[in-house]
Amino acid sequence: MMYTPLTNEELFPESQNVWENYQHVTYNNKQCVIQRLDNGDWRISQLLSTNPNDFLLDEYLPGTVIRL
Repeated sequence: MMYTPLTNEELFPESQNVWENYQHVTYNNKQCVIQRLDNGDWRISQLLSTNPNDFLLDEYLPGTVIRL
């Protein structure tokens, strides 16, 4: 049993089209999950790191727009 404020549609999307715009990449030697925007830029969605100091760096904040 899961207790969450999310709806079933958010937890279990009907189609995988939601995830087509996301990719795992290495950006400046850090693993990130990024999302493709409509204008061709990319936005950092998640930083994947085991180093706590990486999360203090402004360049890896979720929502930061980058160009690859």
